[in-house]
Amino acid sequence: MKFKSASLCIGLSLLSFSVSSLPRFVNSPKVLAQEVSSSCPLASDIAVTFLDSKCQEVKLEHPKTFYRYYSSSQNKYGRYLTTNKYKTNVEVIKNLALNQAWGNQATIIEKVTLPAGTTIYQGIVAPQAPTKCYPGGGQQIFIQDSKDPNIKWSEGKNLVVKPFSCPSNS
Repeated sequence: MKFKSASLCIGLSLLSFSVSSLPRFVNSPKVLAQEVSSSCPLASDIAVTFLDSKCQEVKLEHPKTFYRYYSSSQNKYGRYLTTNKYKTNVEVIKNLALNQAWGNQATIIEKVTLPAGTTIYQGIVAPQAPTKCYPGGGQQIFIQDSKDPNIKWSEGKNLVVKPFSCPSNS
């Protein structure tokens, strides 16, 4: 009996120690979550377009040229750019995770030159659902003001357009 009593005492002591340690473990994820969100200083609805909501703020020291993909002249002057040059619309749709429900079929490419002093946010494109169709993984650049008169927008050129379909059961 004394053996069982001692075992019970040791067991309760361990349980007590474990429970008293809980607040440290319970609070840890909150700290990590704050660190993740602070790694991209953009609003959460934009930050989530970056993989793991991680982006880096960079102030351009020199003018730099990026690419923009779109399919309607109404969307020519967008805030999302990339350093990746693709040959087909399907590559763009998959790598930039352009869910086709949004309407961008990525049939046109243009060069966009941002002036020195522009602040950009760069990172990797997050996947969109269904991830089998829109895996992301391309480079993404976000700019706050696409209407800045110092930005140089080239004339768009047509991309090679291939059929894209995403199975609805994905």
